[in-house]
Amino acid sequence: MASNDLAIRFTETKYATRSEVSKDLKMSLIDNIWSNILSYRSAFNQYLTLRSVDRNSLLVCFCPTVANSVNELEGKILRVLREYMRMSPLTGDAKHFEDAWMIKSLEYVAAKYDLDVTEPYLRSLVQGDVREISSSHRVLLNYMNALAFIKSKFSSPIDIDFFAELYAKAIGEAELTSFYRTENDKNAFNRVLIDPVYTSAPANLIETLMSELFAFIQNGKTSGLLKGIATYYYINYVRPFPSYNDEVALLMTKAVFAHTGMSELGLLLPLESLLNDKQDVLAKITLEVQKTNDLTYFVNFMVPYIDEKCDRILDYIANRSSEEMKSDYYRLEEAPAPIVQPEPKAVVQPEATLLVEPEKAVYVTEVAPVKQEEPAKVIEKPEVRVLEKEEPREVMVEKIAVSYIPPVLDEKQAARLEEHLLELDPSLKRNEAKFYARHCTLGKKYTIAQCKKSLGCAYETARTTMEHLVELGYYRKEMVKNKHVYSPIPRD
Repeated sequence: MASNDLAIRFTETKYATRSEVSKDLKMSLIDNIWSNILSYRSAFNQYLTLRSVDRNSLLVCFCPTVANSVNELEGKILRVLREYMRMSPLTGDAKHFEDAWMIKSLEYVAAKYDLDVTEPYLRSLVQGDVREISSSHRVLLNYMNALAFIKSKFSSPIDIDFFAELYAKAIGEAELTSFYRTENDKNAFNRVLIDPVYTSAPANLIETLMSELFAFIQNGKTSGLLKGIATYYYINYVRPFPSYNDEVALLMTKAVFAHTGMSELGLLLPLESLLNDKQDVLAKITLEVQKTNDLTYFVNFMVPYIDEKCDRILDYIANRSSEEMKSDYYRLEEAPAPIVQPEPKAVVQPEATLLVEPEKAVYVTEVAPVKQEEPAKVIEKPEVRVLEKEEPREVMVEKIAVSYIPPVLDEKQAARLEEHLLELDPSLKRNEAKFYARHCTLGKKYTIAQCKKSLGCAYETARTTMEHLVELGYYRKEMVKNKHVYSPIPRD
């Protein structure tokens, strides 16, 4: 078999390690074959700004197979996010969904610590109904508080201050008395001089390595999905704290997902199963990444793992939707019967009573002179015309710039419009589409302050958002009383 065919086979069909190639070919001397495989992969390598303890750059090989699997997962995440955004907060669907997956995450955390908890107990904890909590269950409350902290800081950069506050929440401390660990891991593997395998980074390198991670999260050119996966590997590799490194690695991964496009969905993916699941496989893959600095092995493990979690969420949404449709169907079948029958009977009875009392017509004629004295009053009060003019005028004003959306948008419709805009215009950012979908009424004028309040971001970010929407033709910028205002432009 040609060497190039072997390179494609052990890269595209299966992204194999050197030992796997040797085992599969039943050969011990594979130096030339392995060199050809590495040469083929090098054309697709993308080097990250993350470095190992030995100061070697980590890389990801975006060969066609790996690139396709990443793209497919990103598409599935977008689909799950779209389904989540369609849930109306008014009906309680969104809250029920969030609670269900928060409970699932806490179940995995409880399993790591062998805590005997029930689903109703966790539901009470999530909904804030637990008044007293035992010390052994405090880890669950701390983890939930850490997730709530991430949710409250979507507009904050992920830097050392964010990391410190997140760690404080995870360990249940109001104020940190210490931060990074100051002692080295005493594991014998860390003392090997030739080709060492680190169970954690040396204490004197932690601050440097973590600074590189924050820079990678904020400025790296790769996708949010890859940033999150790399973050999970890197924190487990460095292990910057004396304890709770596993939990902090997951929390930071979720924070990166949430900050780079997944929003609240990034917090709801039940990745906490990694605290107990596939530990042997993870250890083997982590060792391979250390030896080769090739993060692709870890990416190839995490992508199908996250994909399976997305499938579970989609199944949950589909099952819940079918249950709602069934309940609506039976409700509609039962409702019409009692409503249709009583009304005709009520209409017939008043006519019979009117026919029995003809004498009352005499009294009506006596009141006639009174009716003649009040014509002027009746004529003066037709100023109801003002009301008739106001109603249509209000209806005419409330038009939406996007013609297919009804004039009054509830949150569900606004979320749909937001997704439609993102699919229609790739140059739009998520926050820009979110603001415009809820602020596109013709005749109204919006301000940067409104954008800042709506998105919960900094003033400069809000100003940049509005200016970009002007450039794209969504708003017209005007000056009113020394203040910039933005008016929606009609769009088909």
